[in-house]
Amino acid sequence: MIKRQRFMSLLAVPFACASGCASMSVQSAQEARFVSLSEPQKAQVEAQISQWFGGTPVTLADSVFSQASTVTIERRSHTDNRGLPIEGRHDNPAFVFTLLKQGEVCLLRNDNSGEQVELSDVECVVAVDQPGS
Repeated sequence: MIKRQRFMSLLAVPFACASGCASMSVQSAQEARFVSLSEPQKAQVEAQISQWFGGTPVTLADSVFSQASTVTIERRSHTDNRGLPIEGRHDNPAFVFTLLKQGEVCLLRNDNSGEQVELSDVECVVAVDQPGS
């Protein structure tokens, strides 16, 4: 009986150490921003957001995620030939997307669904809050 307990405790120690090391290596995602963004990289972000919109094309500013880690997009309301909303007010929901950095990886998160995707060949830096912002 004592041999069995020693054997079990010897097995438990490596597993406990391994799980401790694994939990320490996981870094939490932090809000991030782009320092610079090429056209292909911007196209990648637009394509992912477009996919979340069900394939509807999305055009983003060249400076997307350079000043802030979040972008809010509202769907365009239906307008008449004068450009006025057909039904007056609209209740189109706003969609929020956040750029994150986890370790060396840049992630794009759909804040409405919680879904995250890794952006390839993109460099981002952790966003630092500026005083007064």
